[in-house]
This record gives sequence, C-alpha cells and structure tokens, in this order.
Amino acid sequence: MTEQNVELVRRGMLKRPVDSRRYRGLVREDKTLGWAVAALDTVEQMRGKPPEAWPTTTALPDALAKLADLLTELGWDDLAAATRREQVTAYGQLRVGRRGAFSEDIARALTALRGNLMDLERHEEALEVVVEQLRLPGTAESVQEALDWRTVLLARLGRHEEALDSAAEAIRRQRKRRGGASKALELSHAREAYAKQLDAVGRVAEAAEATAEVAAYWREHPDSTVKYLATVDQLSDRLVRSGRAEEAAARITEAIRVARHRQPQLESARIWHNFGVRLLELGLPGDAADAGRQAVTLLRERAQLAQASHRKTEEADDWDDDHRYAQWYLLERRREELESSLANVRRTERALGDALRSLSACLRRLNLVDEAAAADAEAAALARRPSEKEATDRD
Repeated sequence: MTEQNVELVRRGMLKRPVDSRRYRGLVREDKTLGWAVAALDTVEQMRGKPPEAWPTTTALPDALAKLADLLTELGWDDLAAATRREQVTAYGQLRVGRRGAFSEDIARALTALRGNLMDLERHEEALEVVVEQLRLPGTAESVQEALDWRTVLLARLGRHEEALDSAAEAIRRQRKRRGGASKALELSHAREAYAKQLDAVGRVAEAAEATAEVAAYWREHPDSTVKYLATVDQLSDRLVRSGRAEEAAARITEAIRVARHRQPQLESARIWHNFGVRLLELGLPGDAADAGRQAVTLLRERAQLAQASHRKTEEADDWDDDHRYAQWYLLERRREELESSLANVRRTERALGDALRSLSACLRRLNLVDEAAAADAEAAALARRPSEKEATDRD
C-alpha cells in the first residue's frame, strides 16, 4: 500500500448523519463524532510531514488507529477502512531501511482493516489484505488466523478449490505446531473448515471422514454439547449423501445417548428436530420420536421466553424519554423494536409448529394416535396466530 493509492479522510467526510442502527459506541453519537473530529485534527497536523517531525516515533499511525476506531464505532466502515490503509502506509514510512520493523503493528492494523472490509462485504479487498498479512513475519497463531480467514474469503468468493487448498495448508501447519489443548482446538477448527470445502467441491465422503474427526473432538468436551450435536447433525447429513445411511443413524443415536447425560440447552433445539426428521427418514420412528419430544420441549421453552420478552417490550414506557431525538424518530424506532420482537416470537412459534408436526408423524408411525393428535392440535393453534404484519396492523 502506497500513499498514492490511499484515500485520505477529510473533515468534510464527517458531516454525514449517524445511523443509530449501525452505531457501535457506548456513549452519545455526538460525543463520539466530536472525538473523531478531534482525532482527525491531530492526524492532519502530521500529514505530509516526515516521521522525524512527528511528536513521537509512532505518533501518526497511533493517531490514525484512534481515528479508525472512532469511525468504526460511528458505523462508517468505509472511512475507517480508508484510515486503516493510511495507518499501514504510515508504518511503511517508518520501515524504510528497517526490514521487519513494526510487523506486529502492521498485522494488527490489517486485521482491523479486514474487519471493516468484511462489514462492507468487500470480500475481494479483504482477501488482498489477508494475503498481505501472510507476507509478514508473525507468530504461529497470527499466521493460522490469517490462513483461516483466507479460506473463508475464498469460499465466499466462490473459489472453492482454492479454499480447499487453503484449508489443507492450515491443517498441515497446525500439525507442525507444538501445544496441548489450544493446538487440539485449532486443529479441530481447521478440520471443520477443510470438511466444509471438501463438501463444496463434491467430495462428500471425504468431508464425512473429516467431520467425524471433528465430532470425536467435541464429544470429549461436556461443556461443548451444542457444538458436538451440531457437528453430528452435519456428519449424519454427509454420511447419508455418501451412501452410508446406517452409519448416519448410528452416529445420531450415539449423540442422543451422550446428550442425555448432559444438561439440555435451548440452543440445541433445532438440532434435535433435525435428528428426529433424519431418523424418521432412516426408518427409526422410535428414536425419531425421542428426539422429536426433546425438540418440542426445548422449542416450547424458547417460544415461552420469546413471548415473555415481547410482553416486556410492549409494556416498556420509557421508549420516548430520549430527548436527543425528534418524536417522529422515536416513534419509528419504537415501531421497529416491536416488529422485531414480534417477528422473533413468530419465528420461535413456527419452529415449534414444525417440530410438533414432525413429532406427530413419528408418533403415528408408532400407532400413538392420541399423542399425535395432541401434537397436531398444538401445531394448528400456533398456525392460527396472526402474522407480524396482521398483528401490527391490528395494533
């Protein structure tokens, strides 16, 4: 990155309105904006001057880092990205004749730049940044992180064969690293990424083998039950698609046995639903019903929590107390908040309805007609709830 191809943020660029939905700061937006203007003033006092004219060795890149952080808080990722690029250029001035100097500082700036670019969905540019990071000397951890992001970005750009090569390289590097628990965890993440890319290029059987290794890792960690179940869900799908249906069923029933001895978690509700659907398709209605009952229990609790949260949102009476904003804006924000809350309720209810209908199908296969009818009735009652738009129009 040279100074010639870096857009410089100017005072006039900070006169745009702040979108409160994208604002990430912890104080009032006007305060953050004021700090950003002051930080830009500090930057402009040093722009165009040689490093020896800066107050301290890293005064300009430090000031640019502060400005970029504030611009990110304001939700202006495009301006933050331009500032990060200028920061990297400033470090480049300091590196003249000092090979390898400030590599860690540049790596941190590039990591932040990648984040801004990804928030902007400028994935091609983000990939270029990651490639630049990989040219820098760095720790094993920083190199591994850059490799992981290279894989992710290549996949998002649809370059799956390259992403597969990148994931394979990440595994090779992880195997060479020393370390205990942290190495095992990172290796598991690398295998997961590798399996995903194998699947993307149609090598499903190999993807299943890699996923099995990941599942074996998570099985040994009782505090990661949701991750274990999610991996088995993915594994069973890949086994079915590679013609190994019996093994898929065995993997699911094993996971169910393991999970029964652990604390149930609401986050696993949809996974239990998936298990029930897949087991029924594989001709195991009894096991499918067990999984389906667990799914319904967890999803019913999630729906109740969402309903309680929505009632609390409806009852809140301080939504118009913020004197920084006009009444019309507060009304609009209130409407959006209520719509979002109600949409969450309806999503959880739809998921519960789906689980109830799937459970009913399992129960009918087992000739448990009364229990199936009760599940159908509950699902039908949920389906009669008004849609988000209907509820809003009625209100």
